[in-house]
Amino acid sequence: MRKVLSLAAAGLLAAGAAQAGTLTVANSDITLYGGVSAGYDWQNNDHAAAGTQGNQDNFSVSTFAIGLMKKADANSPIGFNAAFASFTVPTVIASSSVINASDANSNNLIAYGSTTTFKPWLAYVTIAPVEGLSVDAGLLWNKFGEAPLTILNRHYTRGILFTGHPVLYAGARVNYDAGVAKVYVGYNQGGGLRQGGYSLGTTLIGYNINDAFEAGVMADLGVAKVGLHTYNESKGRDLYVACAKADAGIVKVGLEIDYTKLDDEADRSNSTASGAHQPFGYNAGADSSAWGVALNLDFDFLNAQIANVTVPIRIEYVDNGNSSGTDIYGSGIYLTGEGSTWSFTITPTYKPTKNTFVRVEYAYTSADKKVFVDDKGSSKDSLSVVAFEAGFLF
Repeated sequence: MRKVLSLAAAGLLAAGAAQAGTLTVANSDITLYGGVSAGYDWQNNDHAAAGTQGNQDNFSVSTFAIGLMKKADANSPIGFNAAFASFTVPTVIASSSVINASDANSNNLIAYGSTTTFKPWLAYVTIAPVEGLSVDAGLLWNKFGEAPLTILNRHYTRGILFTGHPVLYAGARVNYDAGVAKVYVGYNQGGGLRQGGYSLGTTLIGYNINDAFEAGVMADLGVAKVGLHTYNESKGRDLYVACAKADAGIVKVGLEIDYTKLDDEADRSNSTASGAHQPFGYNAGADSSAWGVALNLDFDFLNAQIANVTVPIRIEYVDNGNSSGTDIYGSGIYLTGEGSTWSFTITPTYKPTKNTFVRVEYAYTSADKKVFVDDKGSSKDSLSVVAFEAGFLF
């Protein structure tokens, strides 16, 4: 394995909207939003893709993002949302430096490029011809899972499920708000996480995706908000996601369940050793599916007016399937190796104001296979991360 990937999607505006400012340009009100954060993280091991550099100790500007948005409405049926950003992508299974690595031909696993390059990471035009109906076209993010930027998440690191999601993609999405539920359908041409693909010897990392379809429905049932999503790639992954979240006062609870099935062209057991579209080479005994679950608990003392503190906890479990012989990759859907992997993350956060935060984090991941490596090149089956981050949202 050469690299690991990470990014998923959510609207960049979500975290900054409450503090965003308004500009008047050409008789239109445009919202300015963004944020800056600096961080430090240390890992005792790293993913095997790091080689002998298994001990990571990094200071970084973890996020610098600035965006502009104009909502489409009845009086102005055309709007937009665009954000430039540079950011790191630490995860519970690999450091940001591993995720953003490239091969000898500078082909990143994230087809859109390195996340530390300051450029548009979200850019689309919205057309809203009638009430409740809108069409987004441009550079989009998927509607489920964690956000790509650290400042938009409750945790500094991204979870295991995040590394099995697509990233961003150029395409179009139709949204309809029916009142009792919101639905969407879309088409894109890939370009996100594991959708570009490149050859490393006889192994192709990624799925070389050209076409993908998405659909979903979200509803507020009163006791909980629920969502069902699907993301299906041509000759790649068929991903199904169920989400639910509830507010129990001082504790907010979230649950995500993912199931992924590979098409025949991406199934490791249906490929030849030198064939295209298989992530980790041919293995006749490899499973073609994987599943995972994430439980999120956010103890919110700030909204309960007890203290300016929140304590998010994330617990994950994935089953990456099996493979035969000495092969350790399983289905290859997650980069955690054959069998099961679990992770625990806790991130005490102090918020002196609504748009500022300071947090520390501890994350621990344990895998059935030795997919991690220390700074001496020895294989390991666990990884620990300690991190600190301070940020400002506007």
